[in-house]
Amino acid sequence: MPNENQDPNQFINFIKEYKWRIVGFIAMLILAVLFLSIGFWKTVLILVLCLIGIGLGYIKDCTQQFLNFLNRIS
Repeated sequence: MPNENQDPNQFINFIKEYKWRIVGFIAMLILAVLFLSIGFWKTVLILVLCLIGIGLGYIKDCTQQFLNFLNRIS
């Protein structure tokens, strides 16, 4: 008869091993629910606005890195 508590960290190890697959699954599940509930174009608008927000947050978080990047490309 197998022991029920084989490894208390088994779930954590599973999450660490398949982290990006789980994140991808959850992201695509949310995207599918949005497509089905509010439609394609509204979902695209939400995604574009989220990407703009991520960009603005990145600029705010890494102002010096962003300025260095602008100096390198100019």
